[in-house]
Amino acid sequence: MHRNRNRLLLGCVLAAACLGPLAAHAGPLVSMELTGVNGASLSGNYTAPYYAQIGPAGLTEDSQFNSGNSESVAVYCDDLYDDVEIGQVWQATVTNMGALSMSSPDGSLMFDDLNAGKQAANYMAAAWLAEQIAGGKLSGLQAELDSYALWYIFDPQALSGLSKTDRGLAWGEYEDAVDAVKNDTPGDFSNVNIYTPLDDKPGCASSQEYLTVGVPEPGTLALMAVGLAGLGFLARRRRQAESI
Repeated sequence: MHRNRNRLLLGCVLAAACLGPLAAHAGPLVSMELTGVNGASLSGNYTAPYYAQIGPAGLTEDSQFNSGNSESVAVYCDDLYDDVEIGQVWQATVTNMGALSMSSPDGSLMFDDLNAGKQAANYMAAAWLAEQIAGGKLSGLQAELDSYALWYIFDPQALSGLSKTDRGLAWGEYEDAVDAVKNDTPGDFSNVNIYTPLDDKPGCASSQEYLTVGVPEPGTLALMAVGLAGLGFLARRRRQAESI
């Protein structure tokens, strides 16, 4: 009992450390755990999709995630800057694509592009590629090349490890993405959320940044659950009233 209490206190301390800089970040804070990789390994890098558990802020270890407080979702990595491993837990801010501005960069995201002024356009291209992979209609190799194209958006060295043929194909996927979104706005991708790791405090693990496609935030799911529970309560009260 005392051991469980101490673990809970430790979790609260780590959560408080992670929550400290929240004011500098956009969107709500959640906990994430990497649970698996479904993509193949191309040139030594695993390609999307990965799978993660997403739950409320403050979960700091695997044992704290469960089906009642979190859900398993497919996530799409947009960078190669950080290594991750199965079972890793971290805190992340959630930014909906629809909230991005075409003229004012969001400093809470991993890639600011403050000088180029292309942050929203770059993230829209990333969202478009994530949607292609999420659709499940691509051949295995094309899905892998789309992952590399997604990484290339924010890392100009991402294609360097590919063969000349694959490098040309991945570049073509990147060009397709840029062309596909040139007349779009961030609101056209409001079904995509960006999960940016919060790693600037002790106890908050560093991670890659991920996109999800068509997945509501845990807070939204919680509100939906409360709403459904309320409807169920009202229905029971109505049936009770009618039976009197």
